[in-house]
Formats: sequence, C-alpha cells, structure tokens
Amino acid sequence: MNPGSPSRVEPEAVEKHNGSMPEAVRYMLTCWAVMIGGELLHQIMAVVASVVDPSALREVAKERAKNSDGEVSDALMNASVYGSIFIMAVLQLGVILLFVFALRAVQKQAKWAENARRLLQIFSGFFALRMLTLFMMAPASTALPTAFFGTDGVVQIILAVAGILGIVYSLDKAAVAWTKPKGGKPGPGGTPGDAPETKEN
Repeated sequence: MNPGSPSRVEPEAVEKHNGSMPEAVRYMLTCWAVMIGGELLHQIMAVVASVVDPSALREVAKERAKNSDGEVSDALMNASVYGSIFIMAVLQLGVILLFVFALRAVQKQAKWAENARRLLQIFSGFFALRMLTLFMMAPASTALPTAFFGTDGVVQIILAVAGILGIVYSLDKAAVAWTKPKGGKPGPGGTPGDAPETKEN
C-alpha cells in the first residue's frame, strides 16, 4: 500500500466506530413512525365518526335490548353507546402505545428489540391487508361528508404503504443485525456484541 494514499475503510467499520445507525435502520424506523402516526390519526377519525353518528352502535344496543326482553330507556341506551365508544378508544390507544414502545425498543436496541421488530412486521402486514379491503367498502354513515371518509381512506393507504416499506427495510441484513441481542460487552478494540476471546491453556 502506498503510504501517501488514503487507506480504504469499510463502511460497516465506520458505522461501528462512530456508533451511528445504519441507513436501512433509519429508513425502517421512519417508515414505521409514519405508520404509527397514521394509525393514530385513523383511530381519532374513527372515534369522531362514532361520536357524530352513533346510529350503528345504537342499533346494536336496541337489538340487545330486544333479545333481553327488557325495556331500556333512551338515557341508558345513550350511556351504553358512548361508554362503548370510550372503551373502544382506550383499547385502540393501548394498541398504539404498544407500537410506540416496540418502535422505541428497536431504536434503542433493547433486549426485546428482535421481538418488537417482528411485532411491527406483523401489524404492517395487517395494515396492508386492511388497505385492500378499502376498495370493497362503502361509507356506513350519511351524517358525515364523503370527504371525511375519503381523507380517512387516504390516511389508511399512506400508513399501509409506510408499513410495507418498513417490512422491506426490516429484512435488510443491517436491520436484522441491529435488533439481534448482543452477546457480550466489547473487548479491547472490539465492537459491541463481541465477547472477549478466552485463551486455551
């Protein structure tokens, strides 16, 4: 090698030395962040639609009242309808918080980062399948403008595409290695995850 010429350094060695995040991991986290944000917006719009026009839930409550052979007052029925909307919103928020914790685990390389990556992959696939069903559905409410449902559909398509891209980037070797559990502490001159070698007598 010519002493005056610059030495060739592998990109992986530079990333490990600088402690920087691989490019595939950055894209994966960005796509999944967009997916989670889009799902949050979609669930907010779903709750708003249920509050503005709870006719579907009210019909379900009426059917249950008929099957129980009992008379239910309007006040009790309204309380049941809006109570179910509240419970639904809390459950949806809990699922989104799980996504956030999983994304943070992947970013911080937590102990369960590999399982968190798989969890986000599974739900990304679910959102992709849900996107396909959008073209076979019609708005169930007439109290809300068509533009509202159109906007919600666009949001679902965007978050589904982001989820698919997240899956693609998560299958990259760098992303898989990023979420692998570390084997041990770095030795002298070693990289994180390289356990110190023991000499045989």
